[in-house]
Amino acid sequence: MQGSARLQVATPTDTTIVMTRTFDAPRRLVWDAMTKAELVRRWMFCPPGWSWAACEMDVRVGGQYRWEWNGPDGPLALTIRGVHREVDPPSRIVHTERMEMAPGAGPCGPDGGPPEPWELVATLELTETNGITSMTMTLAFGSRQARDVALKSGMEQGMEAGYAQLDTFLASASAGA
Repeated sequence: MQGSARLQVATPTDTTIVMTRTFDAPRRLVWDAMTKAELVRRWMFCPPGWSWAACEMDVRVGGQYRWEWNGPDGPLALTIRGVHREVDPPSRIVHTERMEMAPGAGPCGPDGGPPEPWELVATLELTETNGITSMTMTLAFGSRQARDVALKSGMEQGMEAGYAQLDTFLASASAGA
């Protein structure tokens, strides 16, 4: 993987995170990998000892998605869900996102209990030049505090671990095409 492929993270405003990354694959293939549940399960990062509990995606305006993981001890530990507001294959998708962690599953909230659920609007944009797909993902939070909690959560490392797995998946899918 080239150094430029790694996830780049910026905070252009008090309430947004913008992440950029490239993938050595055509945009249509990257789009499919990010919007088809059976493909998402193959590359999205799952922490050691965790397992997928649900991966459902209805990629259309008004359609819902839900990703759930069981923690190392078995019970549900993390849920990410939302509704698609815009869908323009293979270039743009906008959806709401709510992330909820079970007690003991992740970073503690201010009172030592589970962190407050994250709520945001995510905009994913994909462009292609000469078979290389550039991704820009903008996460718009309701407050600076919510954005800062996300930044401190390890989100960047988990997302890059997943995108590294996506690189491997895309390479094998491209070779088989």
